[in-house]
Amino acid sequence: MPRFLISNVANRYQVHELTPGDSVIGREGDVTILLPNVSVSRQHAKVTLSGGSAVLEDLGSGNGTTVNGNVVLQHALATRDEVKIGKFTLVYLDDGRADEFYKGRCVRYMPPYEPRADLVRDEATFMLSKEALKAMATQSRLLEAARVVLIREPSRFWFPEGRPLTFGSTAAHVGVNGWFVPAVAAQVNWDGSRHLLERKAWWVPVRVNDVPVAEPHPLRHNDRLTIGESHFRYEGEK
Repeated sequence: MPRFLISNVANRYQVHELTPGDSVIGREGDVTILLPNVSVSRQHAKVTLSGGSAVLEDLGSGNGTTVNGNVVLQHALATRDEVKIGKFTLVYLDDGRADEFYKGRCVRYMPPYEPRADLVRDEATFMLSKEALKAMATQSRLLEAARVVLIREPSRFWFPEGRPLTFGSTAAHVGVNGWFVPAVAAQVNWDGSRHLLERKAWWVPVRVNDVPVAEPHPLRHNDRLTIGESHFRYEGEK
């Protein structure tokens, strides 16, 4: 069954299965997909699933609807299209075999979508400036797409997203080489707008572009990370 993977800047992807017919997306009221935040209109958009196709339509929303960075009024969705509605990202996945995985993760093991009701307010949709919308879109793309690549083996990479990505011994997400490597020698964190590299063990070398890291260091696209004797590249927003 086709589905949306839904996330916002604070949360990882959750799954909403689509059913045939119209699914209305909005902030409150009689909607199928609830996105409870004032950046979303009460009835913001709808997706119509029929005859093997999915068509997205904006319903006159205040902040607009984008697909892959482009503002749309109506759009025939293709698998892996990224829809932005307010502060939320909805990735459309079809029901093909390749769509069982997203960013190396099995979709069937992702949790079902559960909206956070505490983000709702009663007033009208909060209108975002063009600058705020652009900044939100940039942060969202960075959070979703940024990855850390092992330089000697580029086919191996990890998405830090919004959770701490740890580097260290076999107990860490990413193993590193070197002497006396602890469980966690360093980690990449998200501070709400960017990824930071933080050193966690004073005796293990941690460098960015060959400069030693003492305090949490903001990462930029193509930064070279050295942790112990392992070398990585951070690929972020170009």
